[in-house]
Amino acid sequence: MFEIGSYVSYRAEGVCMISDIREERFGALGAMAKYYILSPVGDEKSTVFVPMDNERLLSMMRPLLSADEILQMVEELRDERMEWIEESRARNARFREIFADGDRKQLIVLLNTVAEHSEMIRQLGKKVGSTDENAMYRAKTMLFEEFSMTTDLSSMDEILPLLRGERKLRTKKICAIV
Repeated sequence: MFEIGSYVSYRAEGVCMISDIREERFGALGAMAKYYILSPVGDEKSTVFVPMDNERLLSMMRPLLSADEILQMVEELRDERMEWIEESRARNARFREIFADGDRKQLIVLLNTVAEHSEMIRQLGKKVGSTDENAMYRAKTMLFEEFSMTTDLSSMDEILPLLRGERKLRTKKICAIV
């Protein structure tokens, strides 16, 4: 169980602070249920209600990782790639699924895959497509938002060197890690 004031990563909303745990009723006929009330760090006007009796949604609330945990995960996934989808619309649809889930492991594999493919395209003297550029930017943004909460990462530009093993991390104690 998470506590009020702790930070979690939740789906595409990214890093959220648990601002409250309370019972709510939604709709005129809705039953009272207990909810985690999440405040996304990147969108202070937004509020997310996660029902505490919904195992699927609860499983998407992930504790933030320490620097050592991030480095271990990055090392485990360094050589992982997803199957390249040639057709850009189908590829973009797959990317959207990964972003909606917000799973950091899938984001790392997506970023490794697109970065490698983009480098190959550049070496051939071609321009990287906007679908791939946008996917790289969004994946770096999502990973940076989460990883910078608990580590000394200071820029999105440090994400790819981190994934390549060229950047080490130190844990910082800015927020509660559960």
